[in-house]
Amino acid sequence: MLKSGTVSSAMGQSLIAATFMVSGFAAQATTITFDAPVTLGATAAPDTWYTDRYAPAGFATASFGGDNRLKQSISAADGATSRPSGFSGAFYNTQGRKLDAPAATTSLSIDLFLDAAWTDTTRRYAGLWGTAFDMGGAVSAYPILEFGAGQLRYWNGATFVDTGVAPTLGDWVTLGIELDGGNWNFEIDGALVGTISAGTSTYLGNTILQGHNTTAGVSYDIYWDNLTFGGAAAAVPLPGSLALTGLGLMLLGALRRRAA
Repeated sequence: MLKSGTVSSAMGQSLIAATFMVSGFAAQATTITFDAPVTLGATAAPDTWYTDRYAPAGFATASFGGDNRLKQSISAADGATSRPSGFSGAFYNTQGRKLDAPAATTSLSIDLFLDAAWTDTTRRYAGLWGTAFDMGGAVSAYPILEFGAGQLRYWNGATFVDTGVAPTLGDWVTLGIELDGGNWNFEIDGALVGTISAGTSTYLGNTILQGHNTTAGVSYDIYWDNLTFGGAAAAVPLPGSLALTGLGLMLLGALRRRAA
């Protein structure tokens, strides 16, 4: 349960910035540890978690398993039959918040707690999304890695594909998405589980943490931790950030802990 070296940024989130060398060029990663409150907003703003599709009922730092995590709550009161006019479609059953990524981000990872109660194989529960852009700044893809239908699965642009990794409910799992060599790589606990073409994508502009409601409405909580943005030579101006050279990979590796 290591969170040593964390500092508080202007965005009100505890984080670590680490710089290290990969194949002779600088790479940088920034990890948000959710030890401090997050900033919420309805629309895009710097260092702000803003609404994607429909705002979840809750999105805040909370104690869980002896540590601070990000708690995302989905409420039956926000089911399709209860939402305001104009938001009743199934599109708005996907309820999450989005955070803009540092410049030149090409990878995302996060720890997700797979709740022991997530046994309904007809439902989607929690997903890590990225919004990818091409060189011209146009949206080019939405790489997604999620737990749904009883599976850990990724989006191939047309449908979800089972990763083949059997989920262990009641435990933590690390989800990872990486743009590498013209492909999107999907990883579970650091192991490659799927690859698809990235097309024209050149970077990730933001991440979205999604939960999923239903037409009738359901209530459940999602716990996330250690959101990491990575990228080659990514310039991340973070107030009071901690830069580590050489030991960056070791430090980030230590953060990938499991806690029940």
